[in-house]
Amino acid sequence: METDFKILANKVINVNGLPSKQKVIVFSFCLFISLFFWLLIKFSKDFQLTVRCPVSFVNLPTDRVLMCNADTSFLITIKAQGFQLLYYQLFQKKNILKLDVAQIQNNSNSSDSISYLGYSQLSKLIGKQIDFNYEIINFLPDTFALHWEKAFFKKLPVKLNLTISYQKQYQLYDTIMIEPDSIYVSGTIADLAQLNYFVTKKLVLNNLCTSQYLFLDIVQPPHLSKIKMFTEKVKLSIAVEKFTETEIEVPLTTLNNTGKIKFFPEKVKITYQVALKDFKKVSREMFEAVANVDPSKTNDDFNVKVELLKYPSFVKISKIYPEKIEYIIFK
Repeated sequence: METDFKILANKVINVNGLPSKQKVIVFSFCLFISLFFWLLIKFSKDFQLTVRCPVSFVNLPTDRVLMCNADTSFLITIKAQGFQLLYYQLFQKKNILKLDVAQIQNNSNSSDSISYLGYSQLSKLIGKQIDFNYEIINFLPDTFALHWEKAFFKKLPVKLNLTISYQKQYQLYDTIMIEPDSIYVSGTIADLAQLNYFVTKKLVLNNLCTSQYLFLDIVQPPHLSKIKMFTEKVKLSIAVEKFTETEIEVPLTTLNNTGKIKFFPEKVKITYQVALKDFKKVSREMFEAVANVDPSKTNDDFNVKVELLKYPSFVKISKIYPEKIEYIIFK
C-alpha cells in the first residue's frame, strides 16, 4: 500500500529524481497553490449573510416610558462577494441602528400607548444609517411597534458606597459633601415603587492625607433598566486635614441655683483633637464645663457627672478628666 502511494505521488509532482524530503515540499507547495485558487474562485461568488444589528433609542420623551426590551435588534440579510463578507465578519465595526423617537412619533401612526413603523419607513432608516457597501436583501422584523406607558416622577436620595482609611494623624475635617444628594427619576408606577434610594459606584480610598474632589457614577439597578435618571453622576468633596491632640483646663460651673458649691476638683481637663490649621483658634473661653447638682439629693453619694455645655465645632472631644467630681453645698 505504501509503495503504491509513493508511485502515485511521484506521478503527480513528476519529481522522480528528487529526494523524499524535497518531494514532500514540492507536493505541499502544489497543494497550497491549488487550495489558494480554489478559495479565490469560491469566494469570488456572491453569498448571503444575516447579521444582527442592535437598536438604540434617542430623544426619548420624558412623559412616557418605552416598554420595548433593551435587547431589541434587527436581523439584516446582506448579499456580497465572499471576500467582502469575510472582511466584514473579521474587521468591520458592527453597526448600531439609532431610532429617533421624536421623529418616529411625527412620521408614524402613533397614539399615546403605541407607535408603528412600517416596512418602507424602516427601509429608509436602515438604508441611511447602516454602513453596508452591500446589497440588503431583507430585514426582520419588517414592521416595528413601540409600546408606551405613562411616566411618573420621583425624587430619591443618593447614598455613598465608600470606604476610606487615613494616614496616621490625618482625619476627615468636615462632613463628606455629595452634590446633588438626591436626583429625579421617571418611570412606571410599578418600577418607581421598588426604589427608595440610589447607590453610587463602589469607591475605596486608602491612606488618605489630602482632600479629594471627584465624580462618582450612580448605579442604575439592572432589573429596572427602564428607569430614567436625570442625573447620572454626583460630585464628592472629602476634606482631609492633619490633626493633633492636646488638652485644656476649664473651670466647673453649675446651672442650678443651689447656693454656694465647692467642687473637688474645681477644674477638669478636656482632651481634644484639632486640625493643625485651627490650632491657634482655640481658647479657654470657647469651652464651658458644667456639673448640675441636684439639691434634693439626700444620700451620701455627692458625685456628679461632668458635661460640656459648649465647645468649638471644629474640635473633636476625646476625653474629660475626671468624668465625675465630688462637691459640697454650703447653705
